[in-house]
Amino acid sequence: MADVLTRRETARPERISAPSPRPPRHRRFGIAVVALLSVLAIGLGVSMGEGQARAASLPTSTPSPTGAIGDVIAALANNGVTQVLAKQWRFDLCSSDSDGGPTNGGADCTGSTGTGVAVVLPTTIDLVPDAAYTLAQQVFNAVSGLAINGKILGVTVPIPDAALPEGSAKVIGDGFQFALASGGGKATAISYLPLSLATAGASDGRTAYAFAIIGMANAWTTSAIPIEIFTIPTGTSIPSIKNVSCYGVLTAAYAENVGACANVLGTFDFKLDQLQSIPQVQFALTDPTAVVFNPAQVLTTALGKFVAGQGFTLSKDFTRLSLGGDSLLALTSDYGLSAPITVNWLGSTITIYPTATINGAARPNMLALPQIVTGNLDTSQIIPIITIPQITFPFGLAPFGPYVTSTPALTTTSARTLAATKSTTSRAARSAVADDETGTTSSSSRTASSSTTPSTTTSSTTTTPSSSSSTSRSSQSSTSSGTRTSAPSAAPTSSAGTDTGADSGSTQSTGGIPAASPAS
Repeated sequence: MADVLTRRETARPERISAPSPRPPRHRRFGIAVVALLSVLAIGLGVSMGEGQARAASLPTSTPSPTGAIGDVIAALANNGVTQVLAKQWRFDLCSSDSDGGPTNGGADCTGSTGTGVAVVLPTTIDLVPDAAYTLAQQVFNAVSGLAINGKILGVTVPIPDAALPEGSAKVIGDGFQFALASGGGKATAISYLPLSLATAGASDGRTAYAFAIIGMANAWTTSAIPIEIFTIPTGTSIPSIKNVSCYGVLTAAYAENVGACANVLGTFDFKLDQLQSIPQVQFALTDPTAVVFNPAQVLTTALGKFVAGQGFTLSKDFTRLSLGGDSLLALTSDYGLSAPITVNWLGSTITIYPTATINGAARPNMLALPQIVTGNLDTSQIIPIITIPQITFPFGLAPFGPYVTSTPALTTTSARTLAATKSTTSRAARSAVADDETGTTSSSSRTASSSTTPSTTTSSTTTTPSSSSSTSRSSQSSTSSGTRTSAPSAAPTSSAGTDTGADSGSTQSTGGIPAASPAS
């Protein structure tokens, strides 16, 4: 019995022991799905083969728009007919597509998978095809002995060989690129991502590089290329272009003997201008929103500069610091004052913030000293006239101004009138003070004068100017003092007591000799 109990006690722990852990149901389902897909993939690969499996796979990328445009341009530029024509007119041409491009002479498009065009031109373009040019050259040189003054039919003999393309033009990247070279120049244009444009041009052995990532970069240092017809000049030419410009997320450009530039995020700008007599370095903070708030003005300005062969941008300057150049030191902006402040005073003109020409635009220079232009003294400009031009703001805010001080300048006549008025007012004030001091004496004199004979009254009035004034004031206050009793005394009183008499009195005082009434 004890043995049975012992065996039961020993076996009981084995029956209640925990089972081995099992993976959750969702994990077991995922493992089964993965295993099933693996078997199907292996079976599909074995049954279809490598090529059919690749064909059945889904595309992992969409075609680049630049590559699609490049395919069209490449089909036009790289076909046999176009290349034969290019050889006849003596220039090298290539274009790239999504699979790259060829190399034709000095034009290299192998590094571009976007829309790239490379062209190499001779230093002189002759419009006569090479086959006709060579034949005519042989004929004219054969009869060169018949030349008169070294010319046959207006053509100088012997006729030299036509100029051939010389140089290197290379395009790289999956954006838009254009490179032009002539006369041994080296031009390289690099751009990545669809919204990127890089152009470069170089002539006469010089070098130009342009690089852009979402933006545009231009580097040009080309010379003029004349156009001829069988060595006879036509008077026309492909104009020279010498400029650098950068704008975008990350852009940079360099053109030998012209300058360099860089722009980051359309905001931080750098430029080196070597075309000025003193090389100029510029640092700027630019406004990338200008093309959004004011597209008409920005695009019109950019198009005008592009047509003129100048560097252009799609932003405006918050502020630009320029060191060197004609201005030596300048701080300018496309916002704020649109012109200098002027002050016209006494025939002279004071200009505050005179302009400085930066990148082809004249702007007020906030670091320039005022300029004073003296002229003949003009006393009519006693009060200065201040002119404040229009003040503009970024982000589409409405401008202020312009403002001009509204007080007109005084003429010579009005100035004299003002001086006379002040003199009269001063004399009137002094006379009023004297009247206050002598009020009692004047009253007793008026009483004595009224009791005398008419001749005595007239004599008293005409001999003393103060007595005349007292009589005048007595006539003005006749309402309070009573009616005059002497007729002879009324004549001088009416001539001096009215408003006209006051003006006459001031004129007499100016002359320095008081007028005396005739004695009766």
